[in-house]
Amino acid sequence: MKKLARTFALCLVLIVMGCALVFSQVGVDKRPPKTPKTSTPKTPTKRTTTRTPSPAPRSKPRQTAPNIEMVYVQGGTFLMGSPDGAGRGNEHPQHQVTVQSFYMGKYEVTQAQYRALMGKNPSYRKGCDECPVEMVSWDDAQVFIKRLNGMQSRYTYRLPSEAEWEYACRAGTIGDYAGNLDALAWYYENSGDARLSEWNSEKLIANKNRTHPVGQKQPNAWGLYDMHGNVWEWCEDVYVNSYNGAPTDSSTWLSREDSKVHVERGGSFNDEADPLRSAYRDSWNGPNGSIGFRLVAVFR
Repeated sequence: MKKLARTFALCLVLIVMGCALVFSQVGVDKRPPKTPKTSTPKTPTKRTTTRTPSPAPRSKPRQTAPNIEMVYVQGGTFLMGSPDGAGRGNEHPQHQVTVQSFYMGKYEVTQAQYRALMGKNPSYRKGCDECPVEMVSWDDAQVFIKRLNGMQSRYTYRLPSEAEWEYACRAGTIGDYAGNLDALAWYYENSGDARLSEWNSEKLIANKNRTHPVGQKQPNAWGLYDMHGNVWEWCEDVYVNSYNGAPTDSSTWLSREDSKVHVERGGSFNDEADPLRSAYRDSWNGPNGSIGFRLVAVFR
């Protein structure tokens, strides 16, 4: 038993000595561990390019409701057209018409008013905002009226009927004109740089006739300006070459609704005296440098 204990103690000593030998040969590395290298990602170089800026989108012209002065025209009864033996054939037969009250533009529609609503000025003679707009077809006038009616709430606008136009032009008179023509109207004799009594194309060029700002001449007895001269004015009616069967209540005459030919009234800066007569009536089917328009209105 004692022999076994001595053997166990010897083995234990040998084990301890072996462990001491191993630890004496192995050193402990006290340096801090190496930090692994990390690569910083490269920021890509920005390419500098010169870009031509895109043009700004074209904005539509702003539409505004023009200020159109109206004159109240009291209704009544008058003789429309010319009596037998006077005037032209399309002014016959003279007939009685009863007109309901309405409002009429104090002036012809101007270039500034047309441009404010339509965003353009079609006039041949530009550079005069207060001159009447011209180069306006009957259809152009209808587009203007439609837009105006879409923006206004007080009136419903339209072109005058032919009967309303003549009634307003006469302003209670029965003669050829509503007063002294030179005082009332811009026409061939006074609308240019020289006064010439005979019309032809060469003298027209020499005369340099032109439109004038509205309201410079005298008004008629009912306060309406330029009913004679300056520019022709569209009426709502289609053109019929006589008054046979014409309405007697001043309504618009649309006997041929498919017609593109409409009535024009009043004469222009480029006409002699005869076409400026109150009863004179003519027709046209498109835009013209001497045709504009005037509005009629009724309360909504």
